Amino acid sequence: MAVADRLTPAPSSSRNPQLVGVVMYLVAAIFFALNGVLAKSAIEVGFTPLRLVELRNAGAMVILIVLVAVIRPRAFRVRLREVPFLLAYGVIAFTLVQFLYFFTISRLPVSIGTLLAFLAPILVAIYVKFIRKQPVRNRIWVAIGLTLLGLALVAQVWQGATLDTLGVITGFLTAVALALYWILGESGQSHHDALSLTMWGFIFSTATWSIIAPWTSFPFAMLLEPGAPIGPGWPGLPIWLIMLMGIIFGTVIAFLLVLGSLRRLGAERAGIIGTSEPVWAAVLAFILLGEMLSVIQVLGGLLVVAGIIVAETSRPTQVTPGESPLMGE
Repeated sequence: MAVADRLTPAPSSSRNPQLVGVVMYLVAAIFFALNGVLAKSAIEVGFTPLRLVELRNAGAMVILIVLVAVIRPRAFRVRLREVPFLLAYGVIAFTLVQFLYFFTISRLPVSIGTLLAFLAPILVAIYVKFIRKQPVRNRIWVAIGLTLLGLALVAQVWQGATLDTLGVITGFLTAVALALYWILGESGQSHHDALSLTMWGFIFSTATWSIIAPWTSFPFAMLLEPGAPIGPGWPGLPIWLIMLMGIIFGTVIAFLLVLGSLRRLGAERAGIIGTSEPVWAAVLAFILLGEMLSVIQVLGGLLVVAGIIVAETSRPTQVTPGESPLMGE
């Protein structure tokens, strides 16, 4: 599932910083997509999405706490009145988004699950237009039309229910949770920088998971077992290694790459580049997992990505303080 903070682009007298920003975001999108493929490998051998998210969050929390302690220790000071917001932010952003996404790809191909999650930008544009009453160009209706047509092609609705119904429902719910994450992140960024806000989100998310699924019943023995083969003829990687790679590359490094990208590009351009994630997810799932999509489904996926790009550009260009999420997405 990807991060998109509304930060002011760094001033530049040349195109080089912007080119670096584009490359950074593309690499981050690949890491987010790869994280979904790795997660699928663990899920297919019985490592549940619930436990996967719990361990991934706890690992990311530890790394981010260390980073904040070294880089910005004052961020540990929080007012009591801020706790309810940080709790809601952590539960929605790092509990619901990740669990719903991993549950979705446990029932659908990674490429289609990622595509459904990336309907979030369209939901945000609708929210901005009808709830906040802020300017949104009429091209939003074009974006919705492209997206609906694309999803119909991906689902091949003329053949009846070809996709798992529950997986499709949770895919849409992932998009809703992701959109809420962006909206809450925009509000939270007025009091916290992106790094510390994300750290607190993981802290409260990990605390929530520890209550829902106590660590005393965690299947630690499964971490030593191999996951499903990630490529044809490849041996399955140990689940502990899959989780470690997901924590480091699919969470922390990807998050830092996006932060660097946003400082150079701003959120509007970075958000458009972020729509490459469903494409990367489809490519990696085909190469590593052998997930095949028909030509019609590929066309539908491209229409959805086109709809997302149109939605991203439907808001007048402006840079305001705020943040949107980390997906792995």
